[in-house]
Amino acid sequence: MSAHRPAAPPLVDIPRGTLVIALVLWAATFALGFAAKAATGWLASQLAVDRALNAMHSPVFDAVAKGLDRLDSVTVIAVLIALLAVLTGIFVSWWRAVAAVIIAGAGWVLCLIPKAVVGEVRPPLEAVSHRLDVTHATLSYPSGHTVFVVTLTAAVIMVCRGTASRVVATVLGILFVAVTGWSRLYVGAHYPSDIVGGVLAGAAGALLIAWLWNVSARSLLPRFRRARPT
Repeated sequence: MSAHRPAAPPLVDIPRGTLVIALVLWAATFALGFAAKAATGWLASQLAVDRALNAMHSPVFDAVAKGLDRLDSVTVIAVLIALLAVLTGIFVSWWRAVAAVIIAGAGWVLCLIPKAVVGEVRPPLEAVSHRLDVTHATLSYPSGHTVFVVTLTAAVIMVCRGTASRVVATVLGILFVAVTGWSRLYVGAHYPSDIVGGVLAGAAGALLIAWLWNVSARSLLPRFRRARPT
């Protein structure tokens, strides 16, 4: 009986013209960041949204916001990505698990580029009256928390099998992104444009990495097929 060989790495599900879409999203990310930074009056006016959300504070909202604040912790991110890998490997395939980890992780890391290039500072600590002990360690644009949730959601959607599971992942992912964005404004850690930029950068990063994965997988397919026993 022939020994089993590793199956060829499957392609992840991405739309046509993914590279073009990703580049457009990257351009939009930088354009929004530079526009917001240049229009200081616009940035200041955006804080009205933070104050309005912060004014509705409650113990439950505080707990949710503080919990989501930990999404920038390396430990929390590692646990979530490991969970993504295990669940994808068990229920889909181990090759797609590798793809999901790379898309979520590398897509998130790419947000460091617009953060460094745009260089927008955080809102002032006194921007909101109800202050919580949350991290303000990095530059403001785009929101890294939002970027990570978007890349994580995109990775799950891309590796799902079947329309139903993809729809469920999309709906839950949109809710996750919305609540995360709300939490960053609730604590006064970001301007609203940072959240929009986070969505743009997260989608751009995930699509670019997914495109690179598919290009690499296609180049490996002939090698894997030749390695299979006849």
